[in-house]
Amino acid sequence: MLTVQQAVFTVESLISKVQQQKQLITHQQQVIEQLLKENKQLRKENEQLKYRVQELEARTKKNSSNSHLPPSSDRFANTRSSRQPSGNKPGGQEGHQGTTLRQVEHPHHRVVHRVHTCQGCGVSLRDVKPFKVDIRQVFDVPPVAIEVTQHEREVKSCPHCRCVQQAEFPSHVTNHVQYGPRLTALAVYLHHIQLIPYKRLSDTIEALYQHSISTGTLANMVKRGRESLESNMDIIEDAL
Repeated sequence: MLTVQQAVFTVESLISKVQQQKQLITHQQQVIEQLLKENKQLRKENEQLKYRVQELEARTKKNSSNSHLPPSSDRFANTRSSRQPSGNKPGGQEGHQGTTLRQVEHPHHRVVHRVHTCQGCGVSLRDVKPFKVDIRQVFDVPPVAIEVTQHEREVKSCPHCRCVQQAEFPSHVTNHVQYGPRLTALAVYLHHIQLIPYKRLSDTIEALYQHSISTGTLANMVKRGRESLESNMDIIEDAL
């Protein structure tokens, strides 16, 4: 038979062990939650890496024979040229039809530089007609900027039958705020054809258009462009 003191000691020991087990279980639960969180993050990163690997594999398979890429982009092909020296000097050869910048008959803009005063005697020449006009033309790109087009859809109620009618937005206008098809096409072209990485592409667009686009948005643009072309890729490859 246990004495009262022994019984009390036994109960206290059991209570201490239960508390230790409870603390151990709590700690293990925290560890499990942390592992689950890390596992979720690793799964997400794994999916991103798989997508990136697929994208890089698709790039390495492209060359001048199966895409629009120039021969100079064939990075994994034999770089030694099989051409034999011709003995000709570098540059355009004799008889080659070159391309020369020539003036056009109908320019987009016309700027007249007028003569107002005679530098000899100071008399006004504003009403004197010129006997000759020299023409020089400058070919340049216009200032570029991103334009915002607001689409407004009318919603009307028929005064006779009370039926509500609304106009239709264009098929490419699907969100309250979005980027347009021309900017999306530009991003896809610069990334896939000119092989500009997303970070440099973001910097390029900001420098050209004074508008910041995140690399994630650019990646989504390229992804949507690829998805929209997947159904036609076999036809395009067969044609090439």
